[in-house]
Amino acid sequence: MYYSRARLGATGKIAFAKDNAIKFFKGGNCPEARKFAADVLNMMQDNAAAQFMVAYCDEFCEGLSGSMTVFFKRAEDIPLEYDEVRDLIDLFESTLYNMRDFEVQMVSLVVANMQSMEDRSRLESFIDAVCPFCIVRYASEDFMTAERESFYQDIAANCNIPKTCLALLKGIRENPGSPYKTGSFTLRRRTSYFLEHYVEPVGRIVNSMKASQYKQKFLVAYQQVSEQYRSMASQ
Repeated sequence: MYYSRARLGATGKIAFAKDNAIKFFKGGNCPEARKFAADVLNMMQDNAAAQFMVAYCDEFCEGLSGSMTVFFKRAEDIPLEYDEVRDLIDLFESTLYNMRDFEVQMVSLVVANMQSMEDRSRLESFIDAVCPFCIVRYASEDFMTAERESFYQDIAANCNIPKTCLALLKGIRENPGSPYKTGSFTLRRRTSYFLEHYVEPVGRIVNSMKASQYKQKFLVAYQQVSEQYRSMASQ
């Protein structure tokens, strides 16, 4: 008899082990969390929440570098059920401090498995929790690669994410590499680099925002901040 992943994941033993794993995981008890997560995987080897908890414990508790990268690679191929996505959102949001270098992977995985318009509000809330948290913690503007700019443009064009766009906009002044923070407007090459690699990409992201009550305000705010930056750079 065939059992769907949703039906299998809801069976008593699996649900019990998974709930215990999450409880211990969120309580900071990695050994117990890993034990219960392993029990889940013995019964349902591709349960995404259990795989994440095992990978997290391996990466951040046991020092097994690369475990989280392997998790995300495997998760790409799993057609996640709604309950699994919900569990992952909960787990991602509770581990943001350590998971901040996996911003794109977390958001991309949830976006890929949460396409229904009925879920859009929850998806937007998740993105606006994860992305701003990560953005304000980057050590320089160098996170803003062409690929990252495209990532932000895509989600801004399809989701209302004002907190994410605000974090990017504030970064013009507050990113550790900003001449505002370093007092380096007199260094022309450095000022031009930040303009090209951060200020201008943020402008293109703001331009990509879907039509909403926020977009015009962000366009005006970006125009002001951008003009101020260019004025400082030309002095």
